[in-house]
Amino acid sequence: MTLRRILLALLVLALAPPAFAAGPTLLFDPATQEVISQDRAGEPWYPASITKLMTAYIIFEKLKSGAMTLDQKLPVSELAHSQPPSKIGIPVGQTVGVDFALQALLVYSANDMAYVLAEGADGSIPAFAAEMNATARKLGMTGSHFVNPNGLFDHRHVTTARDIAILVSTILRDFPEYGHYFSQPVLTIGKRRLANRNSLLRQMKEADGMKTGFVCNSGFNLVATATHDGHRLAAVIFGANSGKHRVDLAEMLLTDGFSRPATARPTLQSIPNVQTGSIVPTDMTGLVCKQKPVTLALSKSLGGWGISFGNYENSMTADMALRGRMLSPSGMELPGTPGVIRLPEQRGFAAAMWNLDKPTSEAACAHYRAEKAPCEVIPPDTFAKIAALVPDPAPPPVMADAEGDEVAKPVKKKPPTKKKKKN
Repeated sequence: MTLRRILLALLVLALAPPAFAAGPTLLFDPATQEVISQDRAGEPWYPASITKLMTAYIIFEKLKSGAMTLDQKLPVSELAHSQPPSKIGIPVGQTVGVDFALQALLVYSANDMAYVLAEGADGSIPAFAAEMNATARKLGMTGSHFVNPNGLFDHRHVTTARDIAILVSTILRDFPEYGHYFSQPVLTIGKRRLANRNSLLRQMKEADGMKTGFVCNSGFNLVATATHDGHRLAAVIFGANSGKHRVDLAEMLLTDGFSRPATARPTLQSIPNVQTGSIVPTDMTGLVCKQKPVTLALSKSLGGWGISFGNYENSMTADMALRGRMLSPSGMELPGTPGVIRLPEQRGFAAAMWNLDKPTSEAACAHYRAEKAPCEVIPPDTFAKIAALVPDPAPPPVMADAEGDEVAKPVKKKPPTKKKKKN
């Protein structure tokens, strides 16, 4: 890097507003897995749509083995179609090609296409989630647990910057032929042209991938790669307070990395992951979605047997208790639905899980009690009574987009310039 470029970068950083990340950050060399700089890279965080890197990796493996093909047609199920934005919105029953679904997944961050790919690969979301977790264990991603293929919030769905860096390094090493999905500037759907959600591709000329992520609980996440003089670096940003700030912070880290001389460095594997469940990831909702309350369970969703972790005066306290319980060894693999339930007669809010069977509920509570955590088995008739007595909460405020404030707007084609007639 030239002296002029370094001075220019320093001037930009000095004049720019501070880029804030409440969560971990990590700058590394994906070819060697060497760590250039890191802050809390082994701390758990909600990955949001960064999850789609794992979804893509599994699909790439199936393409390599011949289990799937790029021109294979996959049906859109009711479950896939019901996913919230970002989404493509293909009607139920229609089919899409694997190649298109991957473009939509990695360029536009389409939640519905993540489900289409997962169901096409393994038949069901639980089966695909099981493969995600098996793959994480195989790669040494010891701080990660996946529940779905698109990264929409679940109390048990966590990762670390260190783990994501290992995944990124593996993708870039094993599947260079699919690198174009991460750098593709536009997704074309008929006459619509949707810009890549990773705005670093438009802000930094050296940038060449990879994936954005946002839910209220995680804040603004980004995995970014860039290449300068044939040398590629990658950055992981968790918990920025806006889409602009995550991009600015990534550019700062990458620019700094390219300016540093080569030296002996530790590897990603040397970063210890915090034991899952020992700390709860920071919830960014109060900072990035100030008007969004805790999502309460709908009466129609309650059913089956369940467990309760206690009643609380307000929904935020109940949700905090639930997040801690779900990340304990007893909660990670439970197949039910976790959530906060409003109790009748103004008796507060319950941190609970439902859609379990009786033996699973009883065994789960036994495990929690052994961990010195309160737990009570809830029979189906109790959920039915709550559903009958408590009206459904009002819908939460609608977010502008599931990827935050970087809505991928259609790219307008420039009109052709008219040639001047010669006199």
